[in-house]
Amino acid sequence: MESTSYSVLIIEDEYPARMLMMDYVMNCPELKLAGIAESGDKANALLGEKKFDIVFMDINLPVINGMDLLRVHHSKTTFFIITTAYSEHAVEAFDLDATDYLLKPFSFERFKKSVEKALRFLQEGKQTQPNTSDTQIHLKIQAESAVFLIPFPDIQFISANNKSCVIHTTQKDYETPKLLKEIEEKLPSGQFIRIHKGYLINLSYVASMRYDKGGSYTIQLKNEDETTLPVGRSYAQSLREALKL
Repeated sequence: MESTSYSVLIIEDEYPARMLMMDYVMNCPELKLAGIAESGDKANALLGEKKFDIVFMDINLPVINGMDLLRVHHSKTTFFIITTAYSEHAVEAFDLDATDYLLKPFSFERFKKSVEKALRFLQEGKQTQPNTSDTQIHLKIQAESAVFLIPFPDIQFISANNKSCVIHTTQKDYETPKLLKEIEEKLPSGQFIRIHKGYLINLSYVASMRYDKGGSYTIQLKNEDETTLPVGRSYAQSLREALKL
């Protein structure tokens, strides 16, 4: 099977950081270094001339800064990963569909995680668009004083916790100060369904649905903990229909 390589543009004005990024890219066989820019104006010209799959970009650049470049060039097919020593632009960067936000100094392992995220999106052939839930491929939340992009397939279920929610994923749990209804509105309805006033589930993780004495239902999830959740009576019929039971 022929391997696929993805074109990369590095936008970095500091020589040591630029050399490190080149080394990181060249140590990823799935990536092909296709361009280097030391300033914002040169980057702007390159981005206007050709398409890149992944762009690693610093923010503090001569002539044109990285955030201005992102505002102009963010698109459905190019995945921007911000590489900076400053955290204050993270929320705006994610609002402009940045794929990841790497705080300097970062390790090769952290770099690889960003690459894997971008490659997953590239292979799915989709890119998130702001405020368009049926084209998004991840949930954006704020938790632990940071912004996270959680791919929909990684979310197992979501539980209400007073005036916040907990996003239960295959890797970890994230608590975010949002109501369950607010989270529900950001999820694709064909993949996620409310089963209880306190729970939303990803239908892909349902292992079984059981009818208990007294007329109540429970479901068991296909996860490491084999999580069992209650099904509210008013939600049971729509869940059965979604599961084609």
